[in-house]
Amino acid sequence: MARMIRSCFVLLATALLASCAQAATLRTSSQVSWIQQTEQQAIDNGISPEVAHEALDNFVPNPRVVELDQKQPEATVTFETYRHNTVTPARIKKGAELMRLYAPTLERIEARTGVPAQVIVALWGIESSFGQNQGDYETVNSLATLAYEGRRAEFFRSELFAALHILEREHKTPESLRGSWAGAMGQCQFMPSTFLKYAIDGDGDGKIDIWNDPTDVFASIANYLAAEGWRSDLTWGRAVEGGAPQPADVGLAQTHSLTEWKEIGVTGIGGLPLPNRDVQASFLQPDGVGSASFLVYDNVRALMRWNHSTYFALAVGLLADGIKGD
Repeated sequence: MARMIRSCFVLLATALLASCAQAATLRTSSQVSWIQQTEQQAIDNGISPEVAHEALDNFVPNPRVVELDQKQPEATVTFETYRHNTVTPARIKKGAELMRLYAPTLERIEARTGVPAQVIVALWGIESSFGQNQGDYETVNSLATLAYEGRRAEFFRSELFAALHILEREHKTPESLRGSWAGAMGQCQFMPSTFLKYAIDGDGDGKIDIWNDPTDVFASIANYLAAEGWRSDLTWGRAVEGGAPQPADVGLAQTHSLTEWKEIGVTGIGGLPLPNRDVQASFLQPDGVGSASFLVYDNVRALMRWNHSTYFALAVGLLADGIKGD
């Protein structure tokens, strides 16, 4: 039996050495030089030599990541198409079910941060289909690939160093850090720098796990929005109709009071009156004149710090309303 165990160890060690040797033979001299320089820069940025070498010594660029990064953007879609594909009845139903399931946890987080449960769940749903679609790329390898060959090398190099800090701080292995091909991680799809700044331990177990722990996911989402200016006294906004704003008054750059919007005939859907509140709002028509219209408050700007897309922010708000049942 002892001989058999020793044989297994020998075979395992041989296979590991062969794998490392194979990785080394796949690298070019420029890649080897880049690895050495990057490891030293990581160490200069406070990463321990052990973590830097473990993460990068056997790095080989992932051609699939390069392919995805270089892929031509898809044709521009209208907001209505984006909304149809994102704010789906199935996603609303699933979100409502999960909000009920996690109600005590979400209520506690909302009470602490002021971020509504339905907004947290909506972001969770759009980012990863409620944790079901997190991506399965090794984050360190993806970021290293993009830093080496990508179009935004400096950005991804910075994110790579942030990922190495996560390995060190959270005592994770490079293989355990997984996410999208572009480096967004876990159920809330945080980039490593966002993780370091906003991810928190929501259940007090001493770990920050946005991959497997819904409480940490919810707490981190709410922490991000609260830190980026979410106002608990406001909603995100609302769909509206009526009125004929001047072109100069349309867009996030312009705000007017709800009273002023009422004066030019803007109402809620079906002619419902706008709230009687002293609130500034911007008028958006993402698909142009005659298309769906929205009055949005400052909370949309907080959502756009998460993802700088009007489509995204409006979809989060509409999905949150659907999940809540508004």
